[in-house]
Amino acid sequence: MITLQTIAEKIDGHIIKGSGHVRISGISSIKDAKKGDITFLLHPRFRKYLPDCKASAIIIGEDTDSGDITVQNIITVKQPSVSYLKVAELFYPEKKIKKGIDTHAIIIKGSQIAKTASIAPYVFVDNGAVIKAGAILYPFVYVGKNACIGEGSIVYPNVTIYDNVIIGKNVIIHSGSVIGSDGFGYIWDGTQHKKIPQLGIVEIEDNVEIGANVTIDRASLGKTLIKKGTKIDNLVQIAHNVSIGENSIIVAQVGIAGSATIGNNVVLAGQVGVKDHITIGDHVKAGGQTGITKDVPPNSLITGTPHLSHREWLKLQYYLKKLPDLFQRIKTIEEKLFSEASDEH
Repeated sequence: MITLQTIAEKIDGHIIKGSGHVRISGISSIKDAKKGDITFLLHPRFRKYLPDCKASAIIIGEDTDSGDITVQNIITVKQPSVSYLKVAELFYPEKKIKKGIDTHAIIIKGSQIAKTASIAPYVFVDNGAVIKAGAILYPFVYVGKNACIGEGSIVYPNVTIYDNVIIGKNVIIHSGSVIGSDGFGYIWDGTQHKKIPQLGIVEIEDNVEIGANVTIDRASLGKTLIKKGTKIDNLVQIAHNVSIGENSIIVAQVGIAGSATIGNNVVLAGQVGVKDHITIGDHVKAGGQTGITKDVPPNSLITGTPHLSHREWLKLQYYLKKLPDLFQRIKTIEEKLFSEASDEH
């Protein structure tokens, strides 16, 4: 258990109600919290759950009215969402496997593994690969020839990292992802599809997180590049020679076709599709299931397939809803016109 005072100090918070000696045993949502838990008011829409909240303590924003909060112990902070991350670290510290190389790992001669790296059972590291200080490789990770995994990076079970892939510092790659597989490229020679050699690499810069079952293809020539700070959700396909800028967010089931260029601080919501060889500018936001078919200027908010500005898309949806009524009106007018024409004859 952790005292409320310890939590308040960890998050630079102030106890405005209750006692710092109260002991907290866990962290939970407002709806699910029980006695002994600490919870958070992250958004005003969650206030409706407060009357039934059973948490022993709650963290709220400094500008939040605490008058109607019945929870016995209250901490105020500048940013409750950031405080949540820090409190979660207190209760659920990162699990790390033992440093060194497990006897059941297969390490091919010629690879270089730092003494402080952690290599779990059944990891395979091929010739020329480099695993740097503090990196953690969980069971059944495959690291190909001349690949490099940077300092502090974590690679979860069953990840496949092909030859020559470069992974920077503090990268997280979740289970089942495949980094550096061949790009999808063929030429029709008149009788069959001939495979185009995929001779390039994949480079993942620092502080990138890659979700489960993501596929990032190597370049045909040059490199497929994911720049620093970008976060990629589960089940994303990134094709050969794609470049994704810094601090972008790529949500589940996005598909990005070959040689597309994505700028910095871009958000692609779920199931967005991006055409090959187009450029998406910095700070673009694309709504779910948007089909991006041509270049997008910076700072755009887009939706729909083919994509439109969000304002245009909303207008189109309004018109679409009116179509049945418009059809009926036209039908009525046509019937009246035909009737009048018949009467004249």
